[in-house]
Amino acid sequence: MEAHSSDSLDIDHLIACLGGDEELSASARATRALLRAREIKTARDLLRLTLMYGPGGLSLRTAAAVAAGGGIADISDVALLKRIGGAASWLELLCAKLLNLAVDGKPRPPQQATEPTGWSGAISLVDASVIKAPGQAANYRLHLRWNARSQCIADARFTPIKAGERLDLLATEPGTLIIADRGYPQPDGLRNTLDRGAHVLVRITWNSLKLKDQDGHPLDWLALCDQARGAGLEMAVTVHKSRGRFQPIPMRLVMIPKPPEGADQGRRKAQRASVKDQRKTIDPRTLACAGFLIVLTSLPQSVTANEILTLYRLRWQVELVFKRLKSLLHLDRLPARDPDLARAWLHAHLLVALIAEHLIAQPDALPP
Repeated sequence: MEAHSSDSLDIDHLIACLGGDEELSASARATRALLRAREIKTARDLLRLTLMYGPGGLSLRTAAAVAAGGGIADISDVALLKRIGGAASWLELLCAKLLNLAVDGKPRPPQQATEPTGWSGAISLVDASVIKAPGQAANYRLHLRWNARSQCIADARFTPIKAGERLDLLATEPGTLIIADRGYPQPDGLRNTLDRGAHVLVRITWNSLKLKDQDGHPLDWLALCDQARGAGLEMAVTVHKSRGRFQPIPMRLVMIPKPPEGADQGRRKAQRASVKDQRKTIDPRTLACAGFLIVLTSLPQSVTANEILTLYRLRWQVELVFKRLKSLLHLDRLPARDPDLARAWLHAHLLVALIAEHLIAQPDALPP
């Protein structure tokens, strides 16, 4: 979305999606985003201004000038900074409302391309992406849970970069299969997700977790790689925690050989990482495991290894979501240094993305 005034945004349609002017005003008052009608007199006008500055791509100074010229508000850019920054919690609440609609409202019909074999339940793809702030300001991370069947964002959250990635950070419904990449296999996150009644399917490396076989012995990864050559390998393992009390988690380990070109690419990547980290030697387990896709799952034995691979291949969809958010909504161009203003800018972008999904999900929506 290129820089433009809010006139090109259908503000009436947006407000209708959010419950109308009365409900919008009530939520603005409840979050203290609009307590006194001075320069900005209505929640509708405040929303228009946040969208001008956020996905509209206007600077604070330009947004203030456009607002004055359009009769929206006569306000300085400094005052506008404070008002938009003060609306961050309000925008977050509006996003939460639309996320609830994605869960409780009419879902989009499943697409055939996302209908894998072996698992008929809900499928959520979890990932995160860094959003860089200007200068020395703190960076942020957008965490997403993507519903692979209804093709919509099921949950989203912005955190400071130091919060890291966790499998249990976002809400999870019982019976859902959570699929995530190798940044997510952590004992506590796995335990909490399973305790919520969900299943997990995560990619791992040989040193991601402390794993033991059924006899309680640490895994011999070089021996496993030898066994997995050709037809692959699957076995029962338990997940342990290096420190503190932790009830071991029974899981399935699946190793699937990569095609020769994929294995060569994995080994070259491992060698480049070793050079970058200034390591003199590469652990032989790293080179051996580079030739395999290794996943850990709680799915039952009725879901075969090939079906698990098919399921894991859905994960690319959530990466496309981040690409769309950054290329179409320019979510990667955060201009704000002020923390509250940054939160408002980020949630304004997410709000537009969720409204677009909500409109597409309507039964009479035109196909994309």
